[in-house]
Amino acid sequence: MIGGSGMAAVWIKNFIENFTHQVKIVGLCDVNTKVLEKNAKLLGLSKDRLFTDFNEACEKVKADFCGIAIPPQFHSSAAIAAMENGMPVLCEKPIADTLEAAKAMLHTSKKTDMPCAIIQQFRYASNKQEFIRIRDEGRLGRLQYIVGKYADDYQRFTSDKRPHRRLLFHDCVHHFDMFRFLSGSDCETLSGFGWKPEWSKFDHWSSGFYIMRMENGLHAFYEGNSSGAGLITNWHSYYRAEFENGTVELLDENRVVIYQMGKKTRSYKAPKVIFPGRSGQPIGGFWGHVYIIDEFLNWLDGGLPSSTRIEDNIKSFVMSIAARDTTLDNQPKKIRDYLLDVEYLISDSKHKVNIQDSVQL
Repeated sequence: MIGGSGMAAVWIKNFIENFTHQVKIVGLCDVNTKVLEKNAKLLGLSKDRLFTDFNEACEKVKADFCGIAIPPQFHSSAAIAAMENGMPVLCEKPIADTLEAAKAMLHTSKKTDMPCAIIQQFRYASNKQEFIRIRDEGRLGRLQYIVGKYADDYQRFTSDKRPHRRLLFHDCVHHFDMFRFLSGSDCETLSGFGWKPEWSKFDHWSSGFYIMRMENGLHAFYEGNSSGAGLITNWHSYYRAEFENGTVELLDENRVVIYQMGKKTRSYKAPKVIFPGRSGQPIGGFWGHVYIIDEFLNWLDGGLPSSTRIEDNIKSFVMSIAARDTTLDNQPKKIRDYLLDVEYLISDSKHKVNIQDSVQL
């Protein structure tokens, strides 16, 4: 495991609580020796299993896979070291800090034939899964367009100057991935603007408006605001989809609201997500992580590839790069233009919905 605090601590807790019979951490790497000492006691690791350099860790530890949850600018180097030492990789989002680094990870995964998947957890919120059922079963007719809003009060964290905290990199990749997921299509063209409010203490663009045309002809609009001071959506964001015969709102992670002209508004809690092969619901609040980890482990055991594998997830990641570029030059961006040199490596994911019986309209 590369990383031991922050989100990495969430991973470790998840492994212990939900995968105790499947996963045993046999080595840990972190630049903070105090973090290593704390986790060594928790995991029962000896000193020779603790590392401050991930290259050394990947050379000396033999494991079935490597988990990576460190700042994005180190993802690519760590993942490449792991895969070149024979370990499949499960990595936090975003894939990397640059498109070049992300492509290097993709190339290494193909060259070494090592599976590589990315944690993109919000696809597995119960109301997002319910939406796919509504869409695919045609309950409200044909889908026309989707609007998404993300707003959070990151003014509280303006002392954090890390470049990967900016909206158009760290934050929006979750939401761009969701537009692909909810629309059932990759993005064709992206255009829009990012900016920093004049009163903001951010060193970067903390707000943005972006419009997308998807390859299947649907349209989407994204409103992002890391300087939120009122209506806050947090990471799960807010989505509204306009269908031929009604409107669907997705609130937080489990609430669905359906509006139809001439009918009473329906608001309900989405059915719970089903976790294949598990006897009950997982422990803790990061259920999307549980689903992706479970899917990844099944892939390593010979099952279907992860739906968030790097070959597919890079198409979400590149949307954040396009959003940055269109902000800089005010020109619409064709997403495929960014991936022409790796087009033969990328793939489509056919996502299977796993929820209990859906509410009928």
